[in-house]
Amino acid sequence: MFIEQEFHLWKMTYDLVLNKGFQVLHMNTQAGEVWLEKQYKRKNHVVRMKHKQINWRSEWKRDLEITLTQLNQNKQLFRGAKVVFHSIYISEHPPVDDWEDVSEITSSFKTTTELYYLHDENKREGTAKFYDHLGLTPMEETGDRDADQKEAAIPQLQRQIVAHHERKKQEVQELFGNGKPFVTYLLLAVNVALFLLLEWAGGSTNVETLIEYGAKFNPAIMEGEWWRLVTSMFLHIGLIHLMMNMLALYYIGTAVERIYGSWRYIIIYLLAGVFGSVASFMLNPQVSAGASGAIFGLFGALLYFGVWNRRLFFQTMGWNLLFIIGLNIAFGLFVPQIDNGAHMGGLIGGFIAAAISQLPKQKRPGLRTVSVLVFAAALGAMVLLGWNGTFNGGQVFSEVQKTQELNEQGEFQEVIDRTTDALEAPDLYEAELLFNRSYAYFQEGETALAEKDLNKVVDLAPEMAEAHYNLALLYEEQGDIEKAASHAREAAHLVPGNEDFHRFYQELNQ
Repeated sequence: MFIEQEFHLWKMTYDLVLNKGFQVLHMNTQAGEVWLEKQYKRKNHVVRMKHKQINWRSEWKRDLEITLTQLNQNKQLFRGAKVVFHSIYISEHPPVDDWEDVSEITSSFKTTTELYYLHDENKREGTAKFYDHLGLTPMEETGDRDADQKEAAIPQLQRQIVAHHERKKQEVQELFGNGKPFVTYLLLAVNVALFLLLEWAGGSTNVETLIEYGAKFNPAIMEGEWWRLVTSMFLHIGLIHLMMNMLALYYIGTAVERIYGSWRYIIIYLLAGVFGSVASFMLNPQVSAGASGAIFGLFGALLYFGVWNRRLFFQTMGWNLLFIIGLNIAFGLFVPQIDNGAHMGGLIGGFIAAAISQLPKQKRPGLRTVSVLVFAAALGAMVLLGWNGTFNGGQVFSEVQKTQELNEQGEFQEVIDRTTDALEAPDLYEAELLFNRSYAYFQEGETALAEKDLNKVVDLAPEMAEAHYNLALLYEEQGDIEKAASHAREAAHLVPGNEDFHRFYQELNQ
């Protein structure tokens, strides 16, 4: 009887959706077909139930092929776990042909397929088999009902399923509607305004200007200027650096602010930025600046969102976000100028900061307390390691900074003595020490020694434009215009915005 099968279809759907946590993917009440999905035990279980009488194997094969093709065309909905497809047919009579072996039909599709045919004679056993296969508690029996009662119950079941589905859709929409991106726009404006201020004050690529206006500078931080861990988040070195970071901030920031709301967003941005700055302090002794650490913190906040909303995460941004993070990390490993410490620190700090601020309506005080403790402990450990120079060669770098200051003060012989001692164990800073000594040699009239040091510098650090420029000056003084022009050209190529480099190169070619 038609009503019997239709009632069983919607009773199962009602139980799976309202009691077992399945999501409705598609529902056609006229055709008697429902698609459901649930991520369960690290697998995406997709259930297709259809009220349909199938008698012949050829008819079955055609229907399964169409169904599996539809599933494969929409596999982006089920990323993040292996897909198991359950095809359930509900009919009055059993099929004429054998139906249990479907390997010849499903073998060409890379999806595990389970087949159930529920007819009036095996309906209870087949349904129990399906529930048992998924490890679910069987649905409760509804008691004896006559055909009229079942027919009346069908539209009620459908309405409740639809209402539940609409509530779930509304909850998903609310996840992305917790705030408008006002703070993101404000951050964009502040970063651009400070970049223009740097350009006006002496240039955003000028190291002295960067240090004066708050870039991360380890010696100054160790002297008590801890505010640089915050101010460096809002400064950028060159127009390309600014544009890349602002583009990322616009796209990632608006998404995070809509998910977390403006106040949580501010907390995540600042905590992640500081965490990234401290990681840079621990790992990178160079002068650095930029919003990259905070922006990577926003990536971390999206990953935290994905932990608690795995299905929605992979349906929307998941794999694309993971690809972008991986690409940026790989890019940073091959480009030496990129501050990988700030990036990785920001990513980790953003994840922890998201656990501290938590998602709207998420109430896990224990998790928040643990996250605060982890954040504080990690921050303290990084400060200690950075202060001791465990990973950043801090002692040698301090010698680089000191001898640079002595050169500016005209203490050239002391520079020569100190750099010569430091070069016995130069760590990562052999090129910088040699460069400082070459300048002192040049000022002391030891041009042959200066030339020797500078040639070694460009071998060790061919990207150091100042070394090429000084070699060009030295060769020009010696009358070797060809070598002077070659190094002047390289210096101008490495720093296109430096007018001194370009002017000197042009003079040599006149």
